[in-house]
Amino acid sequence: MKKLFFTAVLLISYQASAVHVNPHGIGEVLLVPYYTVNNGLNTLVGVTNTTGNVKAIKINIREGLNGYSVLSYNVYLGPHDTWTFAMGGYPSSADGFVGQDFAALASSDHSCAPMLNKSLQEFNPYGLVDGSDDISRGREGFIEIIEMGELKGQLGAAATLVSGVPNNCALLASAWENGGSWDINPNQNLRPATGGLMAEADIMDVSSGVNYSIPTVALADFFADDEFVHVAPTDSHLSLDAAQPIATVLTDTEVYNLSFERGVDAVSAVLMADELQATYSIDSGVEGVSEIIYTQPTRRFHVYSRPFRAYSPYPVQPRIDSCHSRQYEGVEVDIIVHDREGRGNYSFGYFPGLPQQPADALCGSVFIMSMKRVGSELEEALITQSHNLAVIKGVDGGTENGYVTIKFMDTRPLMGTQISTNQRIGVMGLPVIGFSISQYTNMYARPGVMAVYGLSHPINSSVSVKRF
Repeated sequence: MKKLFFTAVLLISYQASAVHVNPHGIGEVLLVPYYTVNNGLNTLVGVTNTTGNVKAIKINIREGLNGYSVLSYNVYLGPHDTWTFAMGGYPSSADGFVGQDFAALASSDHSCAPMLNKSLQEFNPYGLVDGSDDISRGREGFIEIIEMGELKGQLGAAATLVSGVPNNCALLASAWENGGSWDINPNQNLRPATGGLMAEADIMDVSSGVNYSIPTVALADFFADDEFVHVAPTDSHLSLDAAQPIATVLTDTEVYNLSFERGVDAVSAVLMADELQATYSIDSGVEGVSEIIYTQPTRRFHVYSRPFRAYSPYPVQPRIDSCHSRQYEGVEVDIIVHDREGRGNYSFGYFPGLPQQPADALCGSVFIMSMKRVGSELEEALITQSHNLAVIKGVDGGTENGYVTIKFMDTRPLMGTQISTNQRIGVMGLPVIGFSISQYTNMYARPGVMAVYGLSHPINSSVSVKRF
């Protein structure tokens, strides 16, 4: 009875229109917490329009250091259409970067994507305005998928499928040309976004036949009522800061409907966690390998590198000595590793290329934690080959599997106002999403046959608030 009562209270408390995470996986904005093309891996993504209307969608592929765009494009999905694409490693041909390790996108999908070279679209290194000069940082990161609105009229009909093929993609492309209808008025034939998008994403190791599913995050009621934004395919400025500045934040026991000064603060609020748990399995009998991916998709709106400034919820002073460069400023964390039998220890990570540091940190926008067995000399992320990582050992004398807890140090409350009471509320932690991946090798699947398996699990989290 108490559980039913609490569920009813939650439903009553929900703000009618406020940014929130939809646990059912459908929304106006979808976040893919990780992509990578390192180590011969490919990342595959599918975006589905589950509605009977035509959707205008922005896709931003953002690198893992500071979240800068390496590729931005639009796709126009007809009713119940799905857009699919794959990313892989590819040497850059851009002036000043020729031959450097980078990435490219390809798609055999018929959906309309004006100005995108579906056969091979290289990533763009020129958006990496600060940080490391090594553009290989763009070989891993995260993806934003944003519904800009619904298409109607002649342009909507052009994206509608006829026998599985859009009616007239050329018309949509010409609308963005100089003097075209969208070049003059990008909102022509557009009406507000209504949601109904879902996505699936996978990391695939073609050479070994292993696949890791990537759990995505869906944000619903992202835009305010009757609001929408439609920008050109190459314009990456449309991002998570376009949200309405109202959020529904759910703790373990209460629902808070909060208003903020900025839309991006509302998005950060619904992604906040002050404690994170992720499972690992590094069993030596199956050559177990585990890595945990932590992504901060709104970090760049709170932390600026030149000159350095940090706004809530990030600490005033970053953790620098535990990160690979100043551009990978980090946030200090406590890491506790538990095995499956309840044993645990505080673990100090080893950052390859740096001397042992007195504290651990999450560095940059995408950070990898590579788990190693006690006594192992592992100094890398064997699966993702990430350059922004720490190596964490398991429990001394414990089992070779368990879970990792991280708690944030010195963060500041993200301040909002409770709409019903006008009370100031601080949401604690940092905006972090992610998942863990594990790989096992069975040398004796059957005589003469070796089998490799891949698993993935979302990170679990908790969030708390303080009243001021």
